[in-house]
Formats: sequence, structure tokens, C-alpha cells
Amino acid sequence: MNETELLEKMRSQIALRDPDELAAAIGWRPGEPAKTRRPHRWRRLVAGVVVTAGLAAAAVVGPSVVAGIGGSATSYASSAIDIRQENGQWVARIKDPLAEHAEYAKAFRAVELNVDLQLVPVSPSFVGDLVRARPGPRPAGTFEGGLEPSGCKIGEAGCHLVFRVPVGFEGDVRAQLGRPAEPGEVYLAAATATMPGEALEGVRLEDRTVGEVLDEVHKRDLQVVYEQVKSDPDSPTYFIDGRKGTFRVRYEPIAADAVRSDWLVWRAVPHSEGVVKLVVTPQPLKPDAPLPGS
Repeated sequence: MNETELLEKMRSQIALRDPDELAAAIGWRPGEPAKTRRPHRWRRLVAGVVVTAGLAAAAVVGPSVVAGIGGSATSYASSAIDIRQENGQWVARIKDPLAEHAEYAKAFRAVELNVDLQLVPVSPSFVGDLVRARPGPRPAGTFEGGLEPSGCKIGEAGCHLVFRVPVGFEGDVRAQLGRPAEPGEVYLAAATATMPGEALEGVRLEDRTVGEVLDEVHKRDLQVVYEQVKSDPDSPTYFIDGRKGTFRVRYEPIAADAVRSDWLVWRAVPHSEGVVKLVVTPQPLKPDAPLPGS
């Protein structure tokens, strides 16, 4: 018997399941197309990386948990998040920054951590930063966010948002970790628009008028919204300028047609993708508490 005949004999002895029976076993029904969602460009990049890597592990379906001595889980992995112990820390790598919040919560519960982690839209230079964390001020090394590797961009192969908690940490943690925003999403947290990586990187704002700054905005094909800053001695809001002093102020939205080109730009803040907010004033503000010697 040659190899071909032997192979045909082996195949004839393998029981094949009826197609209808197999469909019922995996829960498939005809006429039920999958729901589609148009992904943001960086999510398409992430998905492409995941699909490519997934071809080598197509047999693995759903989340996986690895238990250590005593039955406690030492790692958890799903399509949304991967958590494992490394160098005395629980390291959570976010694989899908737009996954449902419940997916992250389930992962942390699986490794017995009381962590409520939310991914929120932030301006580019805040991606990977902890926007908010409780309980209150935390001791150094308690928990932290970041990008891995440092300085990478979400969507690049091997780039992840990460959240770290020391092994043995006890207590509840509620935290918000900055992720890239989708088109139209207003940033929950934002840096100054002139910082590296932001929409007006390198632009000088000090003592410049709205008209002058708008020239820079238009060069970058950005849109603009406005907010007016006003001195208010009764306001709880402070603005600290390291060169001029401390200002007690309040902010109010203002329509574009109410802003004159000779007004001064107080600050520029990223608002959403492709949009900056110019904080303006018709005249210079006086500091509530000038710097000593000024």
C-alpha cells in the first residue's frame, strides 16, 4: 500500500459531523450577519496587528486564565486586555482601547484585583497618562499608567497602553487612563496646545492677538472654538503663570462672531481632533497675587 492509498484509508475512518449539527453546536444561525462598526484609523491598525498575530493561534477562543500554586490566577488574556505578573507588578496591557469597560473589569477580577479602569479620550501628549486616580494622592510605586515601549504611538505594532499595580496591593482602585480620541470626541484631559505632539506645537502665544494666532491655526488646517477668561476674585479657579503670578479667574464660552481680532490669546487648549480652543480676553489681566519683586 503506497502513501496515497494509506492516506485515503485514514480519511475514510474519520467521522464527519453533519453540517447542521455542527452549526447548532457553535451557535450559528443563518441570516444573522455580524454587527459592523466603522473603526477609527488607529483602531484599524491595532486590529490589523491582532489579526496577523491571531493566525498563529486560531485555535484559542475567548479569554484564558493561568492559575498558580494554590489556585490563584497569575495571568489573564483576552482580545481586549492582557494581565500578568512581571518583576513584582501586575502589568495590564490594553490591546483594544475601545473595548467595553466591563471587559477590563472582568480581567482584573480574574486575577483578584479590585481595579476599576476606564479608558478616556485625551489630547495626543496625554495618551498613556493617568487622568484621574483614586484613592487620592498615592505613594510612589503604588500604581501607574504609561505607554509600552515609552514614546510609541497607539496603532503601531507592539505599542500598548499599560497599567501597573504592585503584586500584593490590597484595596480598591478607580482610575482613568488616557487613550487616543475618536473623531468628534472632546478630550476629557488636554495639555497646552503648543506642547510637543499637540496641534500648535512650537507656536508662541504670549502677547499675541487672536488675529495673529488664527494665522497659525489656519496654516495647520485646524478649526477653532472660543472661551473668554475673566478676572473674578470670588472664583475658586486659579491660573498660575510662573512669570507673572497667580490669577483668580472664571471661563465662559463665547461665540466666534463676538471675538475681535485684536483681543489677546490667554491660552490655547486642544479641544478635539483637529480643533483647538482659544481662551481669549479683550485686555490683559492683572494677577491676583503678583510674584515677589514684580
